[in-house]
Amino acid sequence: WQQEYNSNPEVQKLSKSFDKFTTIDWPLERLTENRKYYEALKRRTVSGPADAIDLNLIKSRIWTTVQIWLVLTITGIVIGSIAAFLSVLTEWLNSFKMGYCASNFFLDEKSCLNEDWRHWSSFGFVSFIIFTVLSVLYGVFAAFQCLYVAPNAAGSGISEVKCIVAGFNRPDFLSPSTLIIKALALPFTIASGLAVGKEGPSVHYASCVGNVVARWVVPWFNESPLQLSDIITAGAGSGVAVAFGSPIGGVLFSIEEISSGLRLNTLWKIFYTSLVAITTLQIWNPFGTGQIVMFEVRYDSDWIWSEIVWFIILGIFGGLYGIVISKWNIKYVAFRQRYLSNWKFSGPFEVFWLCLFSAIVGYWNIYMRLDMTKVMEMLFDSCRGNEGKTDNAICLISQNGSDTTIAKWLWTLFTLFYATIVRMILVCISYGSKVPCGIFVPSMAVGATFGKMLGLLVEEILGKTVDGDGNVIGVPSGTYAFLGAGAALSGITGLTFTVVVIMYELTGAIKYIIPTMITIVSVRIVSELGGIGFGGIADQMIKFNGLPFIDTKEEHELGEAVTVGDVMVPKVVGLDCEGMYERDILKIMEFEKREYPLLYKRRCVVGVISHADLLEIFECLRREKPIDGIVEDGQEAFDLGNQFYVGFEVLSINMNTSVYTLFDLFVEVGSRIVFVYDRRNVVGIVSRKDLIRYENYIHYKEHGDVFVNGNDVVLF
Repeated sequence: WQQEYNSNPEVQKLSKSFDKFTTIDWPLERLTENRKYYEALKRRTVSGPADAIDLNLIKSRIWTTVQIWLVLTITGIVIGSIAAFLSVLTEWLNSFKMGYCASNFFLDEKSCLNEDWRHWSSFGFVSFIIFTVLSVLYGVFAAFQCLYVAPNAAGSGISEVKCIVAGFNRPDFLSPSTLIIKALALPFTIASGLAVGKEGPSVHYASCVGNVVARWVVPWFNESPLQLSDIITAGAGSGVAVAFGSPIGGVLFSIEEISSGLRLNTLWKIFYTSLVAITTLQIWNPFGTGQIVMFEVRYDSDWIWSEIVWFIILGIFGGLYGIVISKWNIKYVAFRQRYLSNWKFSGPFEVFWLCLFSAIVGYWNIYMRLDMTKVMEMLFDSCRGNEGKTDNAICLISQNGSDTTIAKWLWTLFTLFYATIVRMILVCISYGSKVPCGIFVPSMAVGATFGKMLGLLVEEILGKTVDGDGNVIGVPSGTYAFLGAGAALSGITGLTFTVVVIMYELTGAIKYIIPTMITIVSVRIVSELGGIGFGGIADQMIKFNGLPFIDTKEEHELGEAVTVGDVMVPKVVGLDCEGMYERDILKIMEFEKREYPLLYKRRCVVGVISHADLLEIFECLRREKPIDGIVEDGQEAFDLGNQFYVGFEVLSINMNTSVYTLFDLFVEVGSRIVFVYDRRNVVGIVSRKDLIRYENYIHYKEHGDVFVNGNDVVLF
């Protein structure tokens, strides 16, 4: 398979980004993490209860724990502060497109007194021109920041963060420059009117915060990928927590989406960091309400069993939305990579046209012109108890009932339908552009407009009455917007219980937990029946962009009756522990591998030597020919004329073992490489990346490229 793989560019592109990542050897990192502790225990002589107390050891462990929790605390504070800054700046930029505050230029429309707010013009067309120009300027400014300062800041970032947490390191993706540009460009991107959200980028910048804070505050984190992975995971969960105002939802997001093998102590770190981040956000109070959620709605009326069929319809829509949007967004990304990436300024140029197009088609529709969170606040409104004094125009449709003209009712349905279809198209072409962009909130906005449209229809079908106090009794259409938003979010992300909790924490609609669960289950069924089997949009982007990742939550296709011998790389390049000449060592080092196996009689792997250590010791012994190595029995040391340590923690497997056993070995143990034996002789080697390449090859051979051609049986 390797010859066919190397000769087929179409298969190779499924692993095109592998070289950007280095694989972490988790068993080695766990051993390194505890080595000092175990060595201290070995040196001690315990003759009684008093000898069991080692103050230095206790102080060391306590100090290490304090440092970890200090990093988590600082990480949470920084994430919460950045989230508050983003909320304030985004709100001001959005308001500035419509006008300005005469009493204080730096106040947004919500914070400014009504009599002090000035619109740019009383003429609609002039306001439209200013709105469009500012939208384009915002988007292009964000694109140029990403182009010149931090290209990694473009896009969502969730896919890459998942790979990093899973053990494929890429330090430049979580660098300080990426953090700064992600945080600065994101408000301009959201305010530009593009059909993108801040939630995915929030995961990325929050992970950057965890990485940067850990490395700067506690330098030994640079040598501890295990602890660093926990901090990054905690940061990712906190990013969702502050983006949605959902601390528990952030924890569940880390479990369901980010981490592939979460440990209990990591769960506590995520919980604590989310708590600190959300508390910091509440202290800053960016929404001016004293609440941590963007908006809060209360549904006083209970749902009825006859509505279940409508909940299922919303779930079907969410599932189909996830399938169709994922499919066509990836097709457009493929088109962008093939035809729109050959010019240096192609990214800003594309963003220019996307912003222009979005402004033109969206300005004249209130559900497209306003910020998506404001739109959802309008659509989620129960329209109960505020008759005659509401400023929410759509509530008048529900409240007036038969007094509403057919024309006005149909026009409202048309505007909702228009917003649903147009925003779906904009999401397809905007997500993945060269600016920080997410897909959570745009998907929720699509689901909300569709749900509101369905809710208005259901109100007419089931009817409504008015009680003695003048309150409307019946099905509130706002609940359908709420459930539609959750359905679309679940459909595009592949998340289930996380969405249920986020929707509850976002709105406080506790009475609609069961309807939400019914809707999400319907989404899941549709996704399972009609999807391509790669999970949500983040998982599909991992496959499409050729990122190294083993998804433990999905079933894997590795072929029938395939053994380790069919997957392995048959040629093992290593060092002879019985002695080698200088020219032979230099020839082997030309391969520039991270480490080399140490072989006994060229048949048995004794251990491994890192390239850096070998180069260092080799420089000290250049004049000695041959270089003799002696492995002393019972010692973890390889004497190469000087003290030189060899890693003896190597895993091996028989070549006739099933490849699924090898897969479980990589998943459960987390080793970087496994040596393959046959009758006590080493005959090959398999790395984690090799196994992923093989799976990509098998899947391509069976199904072709499911993303950019018609070989699959997915809708459209």
